[in-house]
Amino acid sequence: MIEGERSPAALEIVVVGASDIGIVREHNEDEFLVGDLDSLELMDVDQPWRRSSDRGPLLVVCDGMGGVEGGEVASELCAAAIWREMRATPATHHPEVFARLLRRATRSANQDVYAMSRREPGLRGMGTTVSAAGISNDRLIIATVGDSRAYVLRSGALVQVTRDQSLHSALLAAGHSEHEAASAGGAILQALGVGPDVEPSLSIIELRRGDRILLCSDGLHGLVGDPALAILLSRPHTVEHSVDLMLAAARAAGGTDNITAIVVEVSGERLAEPAGDHDLPMFKEFDPQREGDPALSGSSVVARRLAARIGIGSPFGLSDPPSLPVTGQHAIVRSQIGIRIPATTPIEVEGPARQHLRKADAPMWWIYVAIAVVGCAFAWFLGGR
Repeated sequence: MIEGERSPAALEIVVVGASDIGIVREHNEDEFLVGDLDSLELMDVDQPWRRSSDRGPLLVVCDGMGGVEGGEVASELCAAAIWREMRATPATHHPEVFARLLRRATRSANQDVYAMSRREPGLRGMGTTVSAAGISNDRLIIATVGDSRAYVLRSGALVQVTRDQSLHSALLAAGHSEHEAASAGGAILQALGVGPDVEPSLSIIELRRGDRILLCSDGLHGLVGDPALAILLSRPHTVEHSVDLMLAAARAAGGTDNITAIVVEVSGERLAEPAGDHDLPMFKEFDPQREGDPALSGSSVVARRLAARIGIGSPFGLSDPPSLPVTGQHAIVRSQIGIRIPATTPIEVEGPARQHLRKADAPMWWIYVAIAVVGCAFAWFLGGR
């Protein structure tokens, strides 16, 4: 129990994580980590990790860049540094305090990666994106640098609860058209380890009982898209099957990048039940430079500050952006955030292929691959509308 605080009821947590090299790449520059902030041990989540927890897990997904060796080193070093810093922090059930600690850990990781790149000539220019998340009381707190993402699925509705630190997002926020923003490709506004300091975006989201949380690299969300992710993350799929399905879907969509996903299901007496279909997750960014209610905003304060640094304003005053790292290999599927998928309806894909599989008594994983392919096609259809 935390001194001076009344410890809330335990969380019931299921976590599964996996990373796949994809089809095109020869090396996996992604890195993910799940650490138990109660036992202060790293967890093996190849199989479902179930736990009644007080502080909950620390979740980290990194997507390295800077060449074969540099990308791998940057992502591994970043994940290890964030875990090192967070396992040494005092326990707290105040979300704003946890957010500040996570921000400090992310900036410390930036210093480690940047220092390594300065010491080793072969690692110059390396960097990584990162999404790091933890749970404080009944809130999910996420620190984001770059375009690795976090989503929350509730009552069949999938909501992106981070905002990409990308040129695309900055252009849209500044009032430019989708066509103009699409020309930015996968350029991001900052990456961890590229410079001496970094400014993470901090999201704070109120959780509900039964929520599913997804942290992933752009090798997943960039190829599969939100509509398909909503299908594959929804029940009746288990957490473990959802991870398998999403990785299979990204490979079926070309597998041109490394693919990483962590899925968490939260429940327990600490969390309230959803009040209804209208009670959806809401993106709220925490600005550590402010206090109280003004510190929480429905728009990305950090993204606006990053955009201003490179001169993004009105379409008539846009200056040429500097050279920026690129992590995406394909255009991201653009779809409406908040798509709702019935959470209790099993997904059935009927047709000649399914009939053939049934006659042949094929293994069940082929059916999951078929579902994944259909989900991808649905995502691309909606994204192009």
